[in-house]
Amino acid sequence: MARRHPKTPAKTFQQRQTERHLEDAKDRAIVEDMAKNYTCTNSIARDFASQCGERITDVDFDLLCSKLALDFWVDPPEAARPVVNVLRDLESERRRYLAALTQLRERLLELTRTNAVHEHLPLPIEHYQAQVRDRLFPDLQLRPVQNPAVSGEH
Repeated sequence: MARRHPKTPAKTFQQRQTERHLEDAKDRAIVEDMAKNYTCTNSIARDFASQCGERITDVDFDLLCSKLALDFWVDPPEAARPVVNVLRDLESERRRYLAALTQLRERLLELTRTNAVHEHLPLPIEHYQAQVRDRLFPDLQLRPVQNPAVSGEH
């Protein structure tokens, strides 16, 4: 006889609403952070260098797995050769990708070590936040204006 699991109680309207507000707040924080980082050359260079570092870690693991699989199939039977050949090609592409990521990461980090190219975009941050929001979170609502003088209400 199968074990019966207790039925999970349905969430209340307030619980669902709270979860939605928390998700929206997290999305707004992402919008604000991306706009802030992407409008400064040093911040964007560090951000993308960090992204390269994350991919490098992933590709290192993928290469470890590729090596393991290819070691298993070091002397494949004739019928398996097409698969092994594709795995070798994949490992080769991963190595090229790793080299490119490593080089680009170093170039980005080098640019952050000097203020020679430290620039900020000129428009108000809200302009860039709107662009991030429109492209990544088109359904995200703007925060209500807290200062009535800013919104034109008196």
